Amino acid sequence: MEPTAILRHEHELVCRSLAGADALAESARTEGAVDADAVRSFVDFAQHFTDGCHHAKEEHLLFPLMRERGAEAGAPVAAMLTEHEGGRERIRRLQGALDAAAAGDAAAVATVAENLSAYAALLRAHIAKENHVLFPLADHLLDEGERRELAEAFERVELEETGPGEHERLALIAERLGGEAVCE
Repeated sequence: MEPTAILRHEHELVCRSLAGADALAESARTEGAVDADAVRSFVDFAQHFTDGCHHAKEEHLLFPLMRERGAEAGAPVAAMLTEHEGGRERIRRLQGALDAAAAGDAAAVATVAENLSAYAALLRAHIAKENHVLFPLADHLLDEGERRELAEAFERVELEETGPGEHERLALIAERLGGEAVCE
């Protein structure tokens, strides 16, 4: 499988989790309370799949290779890295408010809802940019051998860094959290 096809497939799982984030945010706003267990599941998915598995493949493998192959990759890659960090910051803010929100603090509930919504919006726009701009550029810049080696390196990330069975565990979380993969 082409490396960008692998990443696009992973985007579908991320989008499912974002549908869950939207639902959790809406519920927090209307109910004035958070489902702390569901939010913790979402954070688990965001940290271990979106950031730990997916972004690791991009940041450590794809992006450096793209920068080596063409100067035109510099600005798009820099923008993607900035957005990755923006997503991490939203998750940190959400986590920082979660215990207080679970205890009923109204301001913390609002903070959790705001960061769930902002994270989902950021990631949807980010995924659209990657799918429609960055990945076509990668397909153009990288030759067949480089794409094959990159796909093999992605497999090693799954086995050695993410760990056996972890991708499947996280995919189940995304399915429980979300409905249809709604992105782009």
